[in-house]
Amino acid sequence: MGLNQKTMKQKCPKCLRKVLSWGRKHFKIVRYKLRALLHPQKMQFYCPCCGIRFREFVAGDYKERPKRFNPERYEHTRQDVLCPVCRALPRHRILALWSEEHKQLLKSAKILYFAPEYSMMKWMKKNGVTCTTADLFSKAELKLDIQATGLPDDSYDVIICNHVMEHVDDFRKALREMHRILRPGGSFICSFPMDPKVELLDEDENVLTEEEMLKRFGQNDHKRVFGMKADQFLTEIGFEVERIDGKDYPDEILPVVGPADYDMNVLFWGKKVQGNSLQKIS
Repeated sequence: MGLNQKTMKQKCPKCLRKVLSWGRKHFKIVRYKLRALLHPQKMQFYCPCCGIRFREFVAGDYKERPKRFNPERYEHTRQDVLCPVCRALPRHRILALWSEEHKQLLKSAKILYFAPEYSMMKWMKKNGVTCTTADLFSKAELKLDIQATGLPDDSYDVIICNHVMEHVDDFRKALREMHRILRPGGSFICSFPMDPKVELLDEDENVLTEEEMLKRFGQNDHKRVFGMKADQFLTEIGFEVERIDGKDYPDEILPVVGPADYDMNVLFWGKKVQGNSLQKIS
């Protein structure tokens, strides 16, 4: 009889748990690669983050965690959108293909990655792209508050920041900080949870409890949800903005909206113009 995860934690030493976890992960990868070799015509989907082909993406457990995620946000969007190997979401796969297109830029750049996602770190390692990771709470190379990093002006060529601005107290301050520490000519790659029913921003300083945030913004630690014109916040502080749109990428990576209705298949590429002075977001 196999050990469940809780029993394994209780009975197995930490080093053994790491070995078992590594074994399960790599067995899964080998299994999918073998299937792709034996039945290539059936492997219609592809994850550029881990580089593996398979028959279908899989659903997450968001609806089964109503204290963390508002189930209503998952009712009318496709749920089978996660990579079964690296758990990449559509926005990660879109970013991975965009990164493929701009690999030379990234390889030569000094990159700062806030709240780095496992799937994108796999892509970077696989493609020889290095970065410095940063987070205030989770494990990272730098422990930084994105609203006040303490880093010098013009420190990095590229900053990546996906679905972070909904968590901070003052996202306007955080965006200004990103502009400050980015070198002239540098790139700010970001995405936001964007509600299709909201034009610019849904934010309320009176929404304070986890229960209120869960109901209003879809997750119990979201302090706001952005609207479909959220890129306006980037242009107002001096970025030239291009959309990285899922509709421009192949169906095999499933570049769709989901799993939540605010998980848009769009990222933004903000370029700090040479000599552009910082503007104020009102």
